[in-house]
Order: sequence, then C-alpha cells, then structure tokens
Amino acid sequence: MKSNHGTTKGGKTGRISRQKGVIMIAAVVMLAGLMFIATTASLNSIGTSKVETTAYDETRTFYAAEAAVEWGADQLRDLLMVNLSPSDAALDSLPEPDLSGYTFDLYDIERIDSTTQEVLTAGDYIGLIGFVDRFQITSRAMSNRTSTGISRELQHQFIPLFQFGVFYDEDLEIFPGPEMTFEGRVHTNANLYMGAETGITCNSYVTAGEKIWHHRKDGSHVDPPGWVKIRDNLGVLQDMYRGSYWLDNRQADWSEEALEVWGGQVRDASHGMSTLRLPLPPASDQHEIIERADTVNDGAQEIESKYWYKAGMRYVDGALVDSVGNPLVNNNYFVYNANKFYDDRETKWMDVVDIDVSRMLADTAYPDNGIIYVSDNRNDWPAVRIKNATKLPPMGLTIATDLPMYIHGNYNTVQKRGSALLSDAMTFLSPSWNDANSSGPLSGRVPSTMTVNACIMTGHVPSIDGGSYSGGLENLLRFLEKWSTQWVNYRGSIIDLWYSRYNDEPWVYGGYYTAPKRNWGFDTDLLSPANWPPGTPKVHTVQRGAWRQIS
Repeated sequence: MKSNHGTTKGGKTGRISRQKGVIMIAAVVMLAGLMFIATTASLNSIGTSKVETTAYDETRTFYAAEAAVEWGADQLRDLLMVNLSPSDAALDSLPEPDLSGYTFDLYDIERIDSTTQEVLTAGDYIGLIGFVDRFQITSRAMSNRTSTGISRELQHQFIPLFQFGVFYDEDLEIFPGPEMTFEGRVHTNANLYMGAETGITCNSYVTAGEKIWHHRKDGSHVDPPGWVKIRDNLGVLQDMYRGSYWLDNRQADWSEEALEVWGGQVRDASHGMSTLRLPLPPASDQHEIIERADTVNDGAQEIESKYWYKAGMRYVDGALVDSVGNPLVNNNYFVYNANKFYDDRETKWMDVVDIDVSRMLADTAYPDNGIIYVSDNRNDWPAVRIKNATKLPPMGLTIATDLPMYIHGNYNTVQKRGSALLSDAMTFLSPSWNDANSSGPLSGRVPSTMTVNACIMTGHVPSIDGGSYSGGLENLLRFLEKWSTQWVNYRGSIIDLWYSRYNDEPWVYGGYYTAPKRNWGFDTDLLSPANWPPGTPKVHTVQRGAWRQIS
C-alpha cells in the first residue's frame, strides 16, 4: 500500500515538472518569436526610415540642382542681352548659385556647337527660321547623403524680322472699316487692341507681350461690331465673339479659354509670351537702328545693328560716299531741294532728298551689298523721297533713313526683288502726285492706282488712352491724296518699332486725305531666305530648351 501510494505521488510530480518545462519552452519560443518580430519590425522601420530619408534628400537635391540651373539661365539671359556673343571667360565669370545647405561639385555654363540656321522647334516662335546659338547649363547639387545633376539647354535665337506680317514694339491697334485679312504672323511686344467695323481674318499666330483686347484703346473703349476670326491650331477659324461676350483679357478665365479656343495660336503675357527686340542695349530706343553713327558712344551692339554701318553707300548732308567714307560720283542719283512739296498732314514744306533709282540702275551706280543710308539736316523739315523705282538692282535694295520717307509712284513691280524701306514715318504718293498741287485743296490731289512691294519699318503717332486715335495699323502707311475709289496694292512686312520724331502730327481723317481701297497683305515670298531684303534686321530672344537629369 505504501509503496503504491508513494509511486503515485512521484508520478504526478514528474508529470507536472514535465508540463512546466514544456510551457517554459513554449514561452521562450514565443518570446523569441516576438523578439524576432519586434527586431524585424524595428529593422524594417529603420530601413524604411532610411529609404524615406534618402528619397527626401534626393528630392531636395533635385530641386536644388534645378534651382541652380534656372539661376544660371537667368544670369546667362541677362548677359546675352548686352553681349551677343560672350567669350568663354565671360561665361565663366557669371556668378555661381549660393543655396544654404547645399554644395555644387559641378556647375558649368558653356556654349555648344556653332551658330546654326534652322526652323525653330523650341520657344514662342516655333516655325520661323532663326539663327541659333546653343548654351548648356549643368549643375550637380550635393547634400550629406545624395547628389543630383541636371543639365538644361538655352537657345539664343536671332529671328529675321521680315517673317512677320505685322510686328509692333509699342501698342498695336487694328480697327479697319472695310474687311481685312492677315496672312502672316501678327505680334506686338506690348498690348494688342483688335476689332473691326466689318471683319478681320487672321490666318496665322496672333501674339502680344502684354495683353490682348477687343475694345478700342482710344475714346470710350467701345467694342466694334465686326467679327474677328483667327485660325486655331487645326486650321479652323474661331471668332473672338463667343455668343454673349468678346473673349479677351476682360474675361477672368481668358488664359485658359484662349488656349482651348485657339490651341496656342493666340497668346499673350498670361501664357508666358516672350518679347523680341533688336540687338541693341536694353535701354536703347529702337529708333537707333536708323540713326547716324555716334563714333564716341556706339558700342558693339549699335555697330552690329545700325544701317549707317551696314550701308555700302551713304548720302549725308549733300556728300555721297562709300562704306568707308571714300567720295562717290553723284550723277543726280540724289537731288536735294528745300521746300520741295507741302505735307498737308504736317502743315510743313518739306526739304527733300529725291533718290532716282532708275538713274542709279542705268549707271550701275548702286552699292554692291544693296544697302543705302540717307540723312540730311541742312534745313528745318528734312525728308527723303524715292522715285522711278519700279525696277530695283539685281540683289534687291534696302534704303534706311532717320528722316520721314515718301514713296512716289509704283515700287518694285518689275522683276520683284527683296526690298526694305526704313524711316521715321512713311507716306505713299501715287503715280499721279504733282508737287505743284501739294499745297492746294484736297480736291486737286487726285491719285491713280499704286502698287508697292517692300518690307516697311517705320513709326507712328500714338493713341492717347481714352483720347485721340493713332489711326491704327490701317493708317500706318500715310496718304495725302483724295483716294476714295482708287486702289493701293501692298505686299510686304509691316514693322513699327518706334514713335515718329519728325512727322509727328496726329492722324485725322478726311481733311488732308481720304482713304484708298486697300489690297494689303503679307508677302509670303518672305518665308524663304532667298527673298529677304539686303541687311534684313534680326530680333533676338532667349528661350529655354530641353532639360535632363544626369548622374
């Protein structure tokens, strides 16, 4: 009995011990598992944190590198506005970015390749032919953990100006009575005010460096009733009138709706539209391009741009010389007469240099490069007049003057050549114009049909905001005859970069002239470089190109 009792008690104790051991092992195993899970979770958390931190640093260095590139782009743009072809030393002297918390183990601005002539594929003026200098800006930003590099191309574009149908530097106003159609690009660096009594059709880009308005600038800012239709990116004409309102900057969603309606064919400052200027110092009045040389103050940009320096022949204050100042024989190619005729708009007798192009042709006395500069300040109201110019020299003809210019009779109508006429103001005198009748009543100045083929760069008398009207683009080319039912046929490129300094009386209708029937348009031959006039001026802009991330 005792033996059996003792045996039973010992067996129970053994089983309990074994159970406790199993439980302890299970507990240890579970504890180890939990510790493993906790450790793994902790390691994963640390790894995730490291990954997130690295990703954050990579993002920060990316934006730092990008900021450095944009900094460099701004610095380079400012340099290119005053130095058209900077040396490597000038590029190296540009200040480097300074961003707190970052260092740049690579920061470089360099010119890549030589100047190319090409159809532009980047920037605001895609589709035009330009001369392009390419620069590359590269930066690599470093933080404690990561580094990121970015490279961006910058294009310095020089665009021959006569590819535009209409180009203004100041406010452009277009408000014709009869219907008008524009084939070439219409651009202004300032505001565009465009409307019509009947209608306007624009078959290419319409752009402005500031804002686009349908209402008039002068008077009470009224909206003319005529339609204004502009082709969209698919070639479909879209009206500015949207059924209950005119789509211009008065609409709160103008920027977005303009893109929807025209697909980028109509843009202004709200779309980031850039401006174009002649390659003159930024503070210069662009009238400089037609002014006399200033041998004391003219720098590289003035020498590059002014027609005085470009001209193969100069007639100045009665002296005819070649490009380096050697005297030339003047066989009545240039004839000066004080008080030659009366300009009824200016109410002045003009002191005129008459240029006889046919006589120059007969004597083959034109300059080899086809560029003539004329200026004469020997009297109070100087002017230049071109006559007998139906046929031009084989290479074409460009005539520039700082004075008002008059075209007498048909111009460049026989074997049309590339031609440009640059002046302070431009007036058309028909083939029937007679100096003897110039101071008489308007009824005695009866014109005949006139045709002109030339690129014209000239100035105007500005509108007063809320006041008098400049006459608009439709009256930029001035008249002094009773045209009424007679036609003026014009093909070329109309460029207006300044306010007139000499012929500066405001436009008024009906007193000194009546308007012709206008057959005006862009000369599409100018889309080919072979047809550009001698010495065609270029405007320039800096456009950002493609960027890429580098290692």
